[in-house]
Amino acid sequence: MHVDVGTPDRVHGLVACSSDDELLSVVLGWARAGLADGDLTVVVVLPWAAEHVRAELPGAEVCELGPPAPRAPDGIALQLGLVRRAAAEGRRLRMVGQVHEDGGDPRLWDERLRCEVAYEHVFGATPLSTLCVYDRRTVPPAVLEAALLAHPQCMVDRHLGTNPAHLAPLDVVASLGTPVEPLQAAEPVFAVDDAPTLPELRHALSAALRGRFADRDTEEDVHLAASEIAANAFRHGGRPVSARVWADAERVVLTVSDGGQQGFDGRLAGYRPAHGDDLAHGGMGLWLARKLCDHVDVESGATGTTVRLTTAVRPRA
Repeated sequence: MHVDVGTPDRVHGLVACSSDDELLSVVLGWARAGLADGDLTVVVVLPWAAEHVRAELPGAEVCELGPPAPRAPDGIALQLGLVRRAAAEGRRLRMVGQVHEDGGDPRLWDERLRCEVAYEHVFGATPLSTLCVYDRRTVPPAVLEAALLAHPQCMVDRHLGTNPAHLAPLDVVASLGTPVEPLQAAEPVFAVDDAPTLPELRHALSAALRGRFADRDTEEDVHLAASEIAANAFRHGGRPVSARVWADAERVVLTVSDGGQQGFDGRLAGYRPAHGDDLAHGGMGLWLARKLCDHVDVESGATGTTVRLTTAVRPRA
């Protein structure tokens, strides 16, 4: 496979395929080149493709992609571990991953896009090669167009070259905007303005979330995430701290707003702990929220910061 890129020490490329044969050929070609170079070569694809890769390239490490896709902090942590492992072995990491979503919920594709942007934000200076494989038959055209912005390279006719459409991660996030949650057009099932203390707000949110989810674990996860965000609001933003909860049979939406944090931009925060792997230093609020909730959106302005947490009532199968 010919590779024509301006920064060979760092590749984050996108390819859009139109058939199973094309997709498999691209995956095999990328992995075969990595094995030939002695790279730690990791392939993450759907089960049907995994069978072919295992049969043809036994030296590659193959992971089957299945629902639910890992949330961004977990996926990034796994890749950071692979980067460290490759470095310890004196090798380079080369990955190829199929980008896939089950179901037609636009928010699932929106989350995948934000994962791509987060990946570019975290790994932008890391010497590794990653190819993201999209399927034109299943990916909405608008998603593919937006995903292209997050990749410094793209593959056309099996040639990988510099992508002129690439933007810096913060510019990509800005172009995506904040997704609309239609549920917020209804009356909230819980609302509090200028909560007096953090313990009181945590207790009130626990009561508001009780019984809203199909399982207790999800309820506890969302409450923990909301508690961490509320703690950030009191500690860094300041009063008034307000909260809202909306709920129906499909999802729960929760917002926490504070009165400060001017100049704070959290759209790319929380994909890793703020202080690295040593969690004793804190800085885990947004990171925990992104790990525990399906979607986390952060908006800051002159009047303060609002963090929105959205989670499906029933976990994805």
